[in-house]
Amino acid sequence: MAKKESRRNDQEEQQRCAACRGEETFPYWCETCGRSVPEKRCPYCGLKAQKKKG
Repeated sequence: MAKKESRRNDQEEQQRCAACRGEETFPYWCETCGRSVPEKRCPYCGLKAQKKKG
């Protein structure tokens, strides 16, 4: 039963926004990783990230 509950919590965690998860929000977005990054070159995959609009 604990595994099912753990999976449900993981799925709920992925659906929340970065601010709700307590992650830092950075000025760039990496399309490949699907996450906010601090600089133009993504530190996770090494590809270029796009400047966020707004």
